[in-house]
Amino acid sequence: MSESSKIHVPDVPLGRLIRMPGGKTAGQAIADAEQGLASLQGESMKELNRVLAKAETFYARADGKFDALVVSAFYDLINGAIGLPTAGKDRAIDAMLLSLADLLDYYRTSGDWGDKSVQVHLATFQLLLKTEGIRDPQGTELILAGLKKVSRKAAKG
Repeated sequence: MSESSKIHVPDVPLGRLIRMPGGKTAGQAIADAEQGLASLQGESMKELNRVLAKAETFYARADGKFDALVVSAFYDLINGAIGLPTAGKDRAIDAMLLSLADLLDYYRTSGDWGDKSVQVHLATFQLLLKTEGIRDPQGTELILAGLKKVSRKAAKG
């Protein structure tokens, strides 16, 4: 028996619009796309500030010890924010969120709690939001490398 398959090639409206007589030029289309991303960046930063405030609330609720419900909700919050910073072109915050999610996932599954390691991640979150890490890529890379060491050390106990 032979089965046939059909290959679907999606319509790409931007390409069609660029080729249409009287349509947008490539430069205009790129400028429009950049303007759309700029508007997303402002919304992204507002949402990240909201996530940070809620994360600080979870940290305070943990009160220096493991609480399964708090850690699970904290993890869900951080995990849900991963990817959000990339809309604003801030990969450093996204890397920090990934590191914090990994750390919280470890605590969630092990039942441990490392108050200082979570505190370092939240302080870095604040720093990256305020200084916009993309302005100093070398310094930001050093900060992110430090976070990875904190996460690794916490997981080893």
